[in-house]
Amino acid sequence: MKIGEREVTPKEMGVVVIVGLVVVALLWYMLGNKPKPIIGVPGQGLVLMQGGQPGVGPGQFAYPRGIAVDGNGDIYVADSRNSRIQKFRGSNWQYLGEFGGLYDAAKAAGGDPKKLTTLALGKLNEPNGVAVGPNNNIYVIDTWNFRVQVFGPKGGFKSAFTADDGFFGPREITVDPSGSCYVADTGKHRIVKFDPTGKKILAWGSKGDKEGQFNEPIGLALDQAGNLYVADRLNFRIQVFTPEGQFIRQWKVEGWSPEQIDMEPHLALDQAHGLIYASDGRGKKVDCYKLDGTLVSTLETNTTGAPLFGVPIGVAVDKEGNLYVVDAAAARILKIKGQF
Repeated sequence: MKIGEREVTPKEMGVVVIVGLVVVALLWYMLGNKPKPIIGVPGQGLVLMQGGQPGVGPGQFAYPRGIAVDGNGDIYVADSRNSRIQKFRGSNWQYLGEFGGLYDAAKAAGGDPKKLTTLALGKLNEPNGVAVGPNNNIYVIDTWNFRVQVFGPKGGFKSAFTADDGFFGPREITVDPSGSCYVADTGKHRIVKFDPTGKKILAWGSKGDKEGQFNEPIGLALDQAGNLYVADRLNFRIQVFTPEGQFIRQWKVEGWSPEQIDMEPHLALDQAHGLIYASDGRGKKVDCYKLDGTLVSTLETNTTGAPLFGVPIGVAVDKEGNLYVVDAAAARILKIKGQF
């Protein structure tokens, strides 16, 4: 065979063919055996880290509920039935300490809300919501002591406050950059807003299903504009309000249950990606929405198809957009890749 001006012998042609086949075979092998990244798809959760187990020791939980992540990536978990807050490093789940301890201040106060700001300060009775405020201060909903307590990032007590007419079974709190905070006063079917000193400045809501009314509100979250998102549990919807409590919009949530047990939907907002997560304890899932209420995905299984959660309750998002979920039934915390 002649190629250009050069005569190619059959032996040379055979070598070329063999080399070509070897190259093709090597390429085929490399492409076929190249490590494939594990990528989460809508409806599946890529678990980046998890930790926790039932118990009373460090890193153990008894029906944990709320969760928050501070600017350093450290995690705070409301270890509800152990009546304490535990702190962990978000990168490796290292236990960093705890604060709280059981005390029934509500019983000791005898129904006087003012006494709740002076009794057994730093002690807790089934804390639920936890949020990070300015200077990485930690705001805790001390549910059955009917108050909010504020702690430093190392757990030192700073202040306590409640509504002048008292809370009834409050569940969640969120704090804006100025230190003003909103409380879901679940048993009174309302939202209460406080200034940075803990003074009540606004309250709205009553029991009902009209715009601006609630039926056991629980989860709360704030967007960059300061608008408040409320998980209106027994109305099976999320409502959105201005910082002054004016209704903006709402959307229905499919699947929330009217049952009391395990049904405590919490919210977490991913500012950078414009997403909001809503937990569904009875449904064993976490829904992800755009801020207009468009459903993006529903997290129910991991990348192998196995169920992710037993009873998901608390949710939080870090600055990278990773999602943290409290699985109360399994007494563990999962860090999951965000749905963006």
